[in-house]
Amino acid sequence: MISKTFEINEDNVNNRLDIFITNQFDNLSRGIVQKLIESHSVTVSGNFVEKDYKLRLGDIIDVEINLSSQTEDEPQNIPLEILFDNKDFLIINKQAGLTVHPGAGQKDNTLTNGLLFHFPDLKSIPRTGLIHRLDKDTSGLMMIAKTPEAHTVLTDMIQKRLISRKYLALVHGKPISGDTINKPIGRHPTNRLIFTVKENGRDSITHYLVKERYKNFSLLEVSLETGRTHQIRVHLKNAGFPIAGDKAYCTITKWKDSNEEEVHGIESLNRQALHAYNLSFTLDGKEFNFHSEVPADIKQCIDFLQK
Repeated sequence: MISKTFEINEDNVNNRLDIFITNQFDNLSRGIVQKLIESHSVTVSGNFVEKDYKLRLGDIIDVEINLSSQTEDEPQNIPLEILFDNKDFLIINKQAGLTVHPGAGQKDNTLTNGLLFHFPDLKSIPRTGLIHRLDKDTSGLMMIAKTPEAHTVLTDMIQKRLISRKYLALVHGKPISGDTINKPIGRHPTNRLIFTVKENGRDSITHYLVKERYKNFSLLEVSLETGRTHQIRVHLKNAGFPIAGDKAYCTITKWKDSNEEEVHGIESLNRQALHAYNLSFTLDGKEFNFHSEVPADIKQCIDFLQK
């Protein structure tokens, strides 16, 4: 059982209860939060309310999360690339375009549905074994717990930052050197589908190093200390280096000294050029280090860029 308490400040007044709670937990979907509210696992100042309750200044939100499995998702035969499989966990290489779990906008054909088909025992694991998430159009490594015990341990390790997660991001611009971005992130005040750097947001820390430089672009290695929704995409945009192909956070279509090959390369992406390429951690005294090569679509895009 996990219990959390929140007090509503001016920044969250009039927000929906279910959306607010979803934003407070990196590993809970809005659908799961709505089930918590419906099952009376959430109170507002001691009262049970509906999922669309509009928050008021000073409201006290109490959330209790029972980590027993409650999935009603159906198994579907979705191809998955399994890189590692032992009694405790899986490592998969998620393809771009695959949503991680069903939600309001997509009821099936997700990673969760595929996991339940290939590993039916995951039905009894909290959150179908999911330890962390990747955006639909971000590719790369994900860890899936295979037992309730492993789920508890690995989730705790993620929260305590004991699992190193590294990404490759192809970005517009040329950072002079690596840097750390330590800026809070919250939901955008007018576009509720995206996030932004904001004073009253959640603490968010991103590190990046320059791996390759091109004429108008750079390939960055990015590592996370926190795991906020869209964190890398929001932080790099705020730093002036939006991720190539990111339709939500990058509005650049033409740039100084651009040529037809560069433009064609970026337009061919059809998704943000972000790939989770490394996971490393120590579990039960054993070191694990997993690596995923740059996928073909990002590699092809880079081939069109000038050095």
